[in-house]
Amino acid sequence: MTVLRPVLLMFAMLLVAALAVSPGRAEPAQADPAAAAGRVSNVPLNPAYLPSDDEYRIGIEDRLDISVWRDPDLSRQLPVRPDGKISLPLIRDVVAAGKTPRALGEEIETRLKEFLTSPSVTVIVTEVNSLKVYLLGEVVTPGPIMMRSTLRLLQAISMAGGVTQFGGRGGVLVYRQTPLREQILEISYRELLKGDNPADNIILQPNDTIVVR
Repeated sequence: MTVLRPVLLMFAMLLVAALAVSPGRAEPAQADPAAAAGRVSNVPLNPAYLPSDDEYRIGIEDRLDISVWRDPDLSRQLPVRPDGKISLPLIRDVVAAGKTPRALGEEIETRLKEFLTSPSVTVIVTEVNSLKVYLLGEVVTPGPIMMRSTLRLLQAISMAGGVTQFGGRGGVLVYRQTPLREQILEISYRELLKGDNPADNIILQPNDTIVVR
């Protein structure tokens, strides 16, 4: 018994020492909130899945094809009036300007439910006449220019017949209405033709007014 006591005492000391140096119990790893939500920060998002407001909005003078399914008497092809409205049988005036074709179709459906059962309406923009810029001053043919696609400053001047014999010496002014104020962009026509600074050949926005001096 006296022989075993020192052995037991030594075994107990070794056990205590081993417990003292052993690593503590690992805490459970916390999940990354971004990963949990299915988002990975270092992977770029596909633009096709991002929300956008790029759907075309109807403007004044645009021409619309409004089709009411199975009811040709209510279907119409008509332009948007200067007050931004269109007129249809039964529901009379409807504001079209500023709305997407889908939103306008849904509004017409809602108003037709008073007269029809489950109406189905399709709105198609057949002619885009509301997207314009206006050229004034020293160009061969001043006036409005339709924007059928992305339009740059030099393209607009070219569509107006180019500058006159003395045009461009005083530069080009672009008047642009923003939500907060009217913005005036001053551009040197000579520098624009040189092409040293491609940013001078700005992309025009609907209702821009360009004055060539």
